[in-house]
Amino acid sequence: MNTIESIDLIYRNPEVRGGKPCIIGTGLRVIDIVMSMEFADRKPDQLARDYDISLSQVYAALAYYYENKDEIDDDIREDIRIGLELAKEGRGRPEKSELLQTAFDNSLIKYRAALQRACQKAISGVGDDFEKRVLAIMDDEIG
Repeated sequence: MNTIESIDLIYRNPEVRGGKPCIIGTGLRVIDIVMSMEFADRKPDQLARDYDISLSQVYAALAYYYENKDEIDDDIREDIRIGLELAKEGRGRPEKSELLQTAFDNSLIKYRAALQRACQKAISGVGDDFEKRVLAIMDDEIG
């Protein structure tokens, strides 16, 4: 019989960081880790040092992200949108918001290309008509 173990390193509190998922014992949001890793090209051990947290906390944040990718990506988009609005009002750091928007867009482009390559490999040899139909659907869905 298997025992399912739980690692409780992420929490939400509506009174902390707008209720966004954070690392236990900190106010550090999961998206802070993800954005630093994706957009600032930081490695997990660098993030642990930079934020003064354990490597297990970094990996817990990343695991949470991958389990809740759509939600966290929406949070990232919203953070970027707010940053761009603040920049238009002359507040915040406009250069950071514009860089994040570009980096996020580039990440989506890379993800879409990788997904398309994977699908092409998976369906190659099945038949030209099938492959064309699947690629057309993919273009509509992720394009």
